[in-house]
Amino acid sequence: MPEGLSGNLARLPLWDLLRMLHATGQTGRVEFASVHERAEMFLDGGRLVHAAAGASSGDAAFAIVLGWTQATFRFEPGGTTGEATILKPLDQLFAEGARQVSERERLREAIPSPDAVPTLSLKLDLEDVTISAGDWEVLARIDGDRSVAELSRTLGWPDLETVRALYRLKEAGLITLKAEPAAPVPIAMAGPAFFAALQSAVAAAMGPLAEIIVDDTLEELGFTRGTLPRAATSAVTERISREIRDAGKRVRFQETMLETLRAQAA
Repeated sequence: MPEGLSGNLARLPLWDLLRMLHATGQTGRVEFASVHERAEMFLDGGRLVHAAAGASSGDAAFAIVLGWTQATFRFEPGGTTGEATILKPLDQLFAEGARQVSERERLREAIPSPDAVPTLSLKLDLEDVTISAGDWEVLARIDGDRSVAELSRTLGWPDLETVRALYRLKEAGLITLKAEPAAPVPIAMAGPAFFAALQSAVAAAMGPLAEIIVDDTLEELGFTRGTLPRAATSAVTERISREIRDAGKRVRFQETMLETLRAQAA
């Protein structure tokens, strides 16, 4: 692995980057930089052990970086950390992270950016409203000056938890936002072409039960053919790959699906 490996997630997606580092047993630190944020991940012998992004760490931080498509990255071999916030295998992280990315896109319609400033509604009426203790905590810190990101830091919460609370408060009519809502960003879905290629590759490697194998794998990861986002296709492929006993067939399956995933990302 060359010293100071660097690039852009637009050219080398997070899944491919981490799989490469995992396959070569790397120990070190990966630094990521998006337009507004920075993040870092640590690997020990190829295993992802820690992730941090803003106030978030562990699985939540991983999901944040998974949503970055234009971020730059730099791998520094040898970097270590005493923290161990990641315990799950990569395919599970990618599947769960993809669901969070989908949720973030939905929430972004109401809470458009970390720079948006929530304010109390001019017609605030709490008589007929029931909200949780956590949402009360957020409501009490809204002063018309703090942005969403600043509220997260003040609360010491992961940003997604703060956005979820603000979404509920906005839906209840208790707050408004100074920023105009962003136009919804369509979530890229896996689509029929991916499933056709996947089922064909599974049939070649595992026989005539390919359709059942694909659907069972999707169910294990919490998806259906209609809800699988493109960001989770690598996780599905990896999960199925682990079930192929014949080494030669497994390699051919991986090569076939790698070409499919690359074509999908192009």
